[in-house]
Amino acid sequence: MKPIEEFIKAAGDITILDKPEEREMFSHDIGDVPDIMTRAFFKTQPDFVVQPKSVDEIQKILEFANREKIPVIPRGSASWGFGGVIPTKAGIVVDLSPFRKILEMNTGNKTVTVEAGARWSDIDLMAKKVGLCLMTYPSSKFSTVAGWISTGGYGINSFRYGHLSRQIVSMKVITGAGELKALSPSDPEFNFFVSTEGELGIIVEATLKLRDVPEASYAHLLYFKDDRSAFEFIGRFLKSRRSENLNPNVIRFLDENHLNDTNEVIRAEIFRKSAGVLFEFGSAEDEERFEGYIAKSGIVEAAPRYAARYLWNERLFGMKTKRLGPTILASEIIIPISAAAEFIEEAKMLGDRFGVEICIDSYILDEKKALIMATFLCDSRKKKYMINMPLVSMLTQKAVSLGAEPYGLGLWNAAFIDALYNPERQRALKAYKAKMDPNGILNPGKFFAVDSTALASLVFQPAVFRFSMNLLTLLSPVIGKAATLLFGKDRKIDHLDFELSTHACAKCGNCLAVCPAYLITHNEGVTAKGKVALAKKLIEGKEVTRDEAANAFMCMHCKACEEICQTNLELMRFWDALEQRLEGKFGRPEAQIKEFLQKVDKSNEYWEMVERNA
Repeated sequence: MKPIEEFIKAAGDITILDKPEEREMFSHDIGDVPDIMTRAFFKTQPDFVVQPKSVDEIQKILEFANREKIPVIPRGSASWGFGGVIPTKAGIVVDLSPFRKILEMNTGNKTVTVEAGARWSDIDLMAKKVGLCLMTYPSSKFSTVAGWISTGGYGINSFRYGHLSRQIVSMKVITGAGELKALSPSDPEFNFFVSTEGELGIIVEATLKLRDVPEASYAHLLYFKDDRSAFEFIGRFLKSRRSENLNPNVIRFLDENHLNDTNEVIRAEIFRKSAGVLFEFGSAEDEERFEGYIAKSGIVEAAPRYAARYLWNERLFGMKTKRLGPTILASEIIIPISAAAEFIEEAKMLGDRFGVEICIDSYILDEKKALIMATFLCDSRKKKYMINMPLVSMLTQKAVSLGAEPYGLGLWNAAFIDALYNPERQRALKAYKAKMDPNGILNPGKFFAVDSTALASLVFQPAVFRFSMNLLTLLSPVIGKAATLLFGKDRKIDHLDFELSTHACAKCGNCLAVCPAYLITHNEGVTAKGKVALAKKLIEGKEVTRDEAANAFMCMHCKACEEICQTNLELMRFWDALEQRLEGKFGRPEAQIKEFLQKVDKSNEYWEMVERNA
């Protein structure tokens, strides 16, 4: 008997998704990794997907998985691109994205308690109605709370308020064995569940600290002649900021390439072609002291205030430049500030050898560390893409050689485990894993040991991988030149037609957070992300079922997805064109549309969303 048939007997009313097109949707994240690569190493198609509505249901799922020895992969909005939620041995994907209630807003204690799938954007919206707001949040503000706790934890305002773990009052987790634990930061076990990517437990609830809404936002953008000069200034600022009582919420570095791409996206010359450092403050007093410091320092040129405000307001849309690609690849690392300029110089040199332009976006985390995202545009449809992809790991390896660590491991960074965890920490994690997940069912085949196949075990073995990346870097002048001569340099695009739009979609999941159709159906196929994937299948001539086609018509045409689209796609026009194509092939599903609209009208959740966003 198949696993799903066994599970159905014990599932009760747990929502189960098992159609091939549904399982396909849960076999990837936002990363553009060719199928031929993933299928050579892993079994990424889950056996089925479940959408639990309670802690009891999650425990029931784990009880079944332990009994049958089936992998369980926790998943939020899948807004990270390094394979942390990709199945490696099939199994059960636990989709926590609909598990998103805001349970309590405690204004006296300035805290909020939420379910795992709650979106940061929803929390901030509700908190601001009572004069509170988030302390820190990820650049993907429409991602889930448990997702960011499990992966990363550094983001906007981290310079002022630190890592996300410092804002957690308490959280509830379910271990691989199905035990529910309530933990606070003082508990010795707390850190085993922070940034360990769902390998040690499933976070189901969290209570977070909030802060008072600041009086205003004051953004400043300073220009520098080159990257090194910018980081030299950042170093001087950090050394003197305490004596000068300077308190920025954010310090962000953007290189010339990043600012130039921003100009191209908005089709305007707002930013100068030079390196820039963006500061953001939350009070007039903080801004006044900063302006005094700048005047004393004799700083070079400051951008017009509107340019600084634009950059600050666009902080949640870091992938907008993807529309110039239509693909974007990225290396994310945490590096000593003292080594940042050297890494950026080496990264750009490496990019030049492969005919790509490296763009740098960096958040200063504290006096010693910076989070750097080194990105480059390319095209996943072209043959050169298979040569572009190893460049991501080469960039990460170069950073590691300068004292950096990867910002998370997932699947594609798994071989860098030694750079993130020392041997003692690795032993402690493995021992705790053996204790809390004795059958090894939680998110297996990732950074503890990539062992889905013999080939995967060999390729992702840290020593082998490190040697391979160093060798490729050493040979990059030859390999890069040959690839560029053979395939040419990657060129930017300036117009998105129907096909290119399907590739420019960031698959970030922002649309899930605001889509009323998803709120009603819990079906990703009705969201912008799902419909763009459907359009891509049509273009590629793949089989499309009548049910898949019907999903595209379950839409309120409310423009919410278009307004928060990472790559600023013209989605309303896209939906019109997609529906026209589908209607010509399958007809218009009038009965299903009518039934859908009736469900919307009767849904308390829908009307609560309308009221919340009013």
